[in-house]
Amino acid sequence: MPRFTFGPVRSRRLGISLGVNNVPYKTCTYSCIYCQLGRTTNLTIERREFYKWEEVVESVVRSVEELESRIDYVTFVPDGEPLLDKNIGLEIEAIKKKTGIPVAVITNASLLFMDECRRDVAEANVVSLKLDAVSEEVWKKVNRPHPKLKLGEILSGVVEFSKEYRGRLITETMLVKGFNDERRELEKIASFLRVLSPYKAYISI
Repeated sequence: MPRFTFGPVRSRRLGISLGVNNVPYKTCTYSCIYCQLGRTTNLTIERREFYKWEEVVESVVRSVEELESRIDYVTFVPDGEPLLDKNIGLEIEAIKKKTGIPVAVITNASLLFMDECRRDVAEANVVSLKLDAVSEEVWKKVNRPHPKLKLGEILSGVVEFSKEYRGRLITETMLVKGFNDERRELEKIASFLRVLSPYKAYISI
């Protein structure tokens, strides 16, 4: 399997998905308490070029050519936050053009307050947004964000993206016992999701 891809894997959201790992291990804007990879080792909000975007695209193209199975989506779901890759917009555009396969992006949504991030993912066919909390205190406990992030800005950016986006928008909420599973917080999350009007809202426990 080429350097930047993995799978394909079967996904409840996306069928048969070829994964793209476009950022280095544990490079993220959050250090969520439930992350299966453990604490984030590179907590950052700086977007940069981690790899040459042409190499990421070529890795995907080669994987598609080598695989005999059908691929429903090429999915950006790295061991970190995919929107930290400042070239993700170029990669999405080129992958769609060269493979003809729909592209999905699974993001924690923390950078969608940036105009450039909303533009970069606008051409993806599916975007999945993480939304674990809409209250400041709960958000900090569950997602353990980079200190420069502001929840109000993030939520405003998410709403703006939901208005602009023409693809399929889905959300995912992870409920953690004793942290964000109280009725009051659940009602706040549900109210916010209603504003977004996603195609589907997934709940994980």
